[in-house]
Amino acid sequence: MKLLLNLLPAICFFATYKFSDHNLIYATIAVVISSVITLGGSWILQGKITRIQIVVILTLLVFAIPTIMVKDPSFIKWKVSVVNCVIASGLLICQFGFGKDIVEALTGYKTPIPDTVLKKATVALAVYFIACAFLNYVIAFRLPDIMNVSSDEAENIWVNYKTYGNGILNAVFMFATFAWVYGKLTGEQKEALEK
Repeated sequence: MKLLLNLLPAICFFATYKFSDHNLIYATIAVVISSVITLGGSWILQGKITRIQIVVILTLLVFAIPTIMVKDPSFIKWKVSVVNCVIASGLLICQFGFGKDIVEALTGYKTPIPDTVLKKATVALAVYFIACAFLNYVIAFRLPDIMNVSSDEAENIWVNYKTYGNGILNAVFMFATFAWVYGKLTGEQKEALEK
């Protein structure tokens, strides 16, 4: 149930876009409504709303409200790039500005992962998120020039990328990063991490 609730905004966004004759404004309205429902559902099911959920909904609103009010889909297209840049900045500031790894900053739990490994993983993640921000920018705004496709075709490609591609890339990179970090741990560190 929780997984379905978390997927609801993405499903509503994609379905509304496809069934509204590719209207990104309607899809944005649908993702806002479904995100508010998801937030309420989380509160009902878990009795709380996490900081991350609050940040996600506020970020969505910052980009969705201008999209809806001005009827310009450019705002919502920028969301993915801006969020990826904010994540990259947060990782680097947390690690190098405050000397904390992101897991400890978010959860208060100090991992048994050596600092040198964490620093390398943090830099890799930051570079990855910056690359994703650039990729989103290219797909959202430069595809007609690069691939010689119409604006409508480019927008459809961007919606598919945002719905599927970005999530798949994130999952693959996160898995690869975790596997790399795990491979750098000693047996004792692996046991401590698994507890």
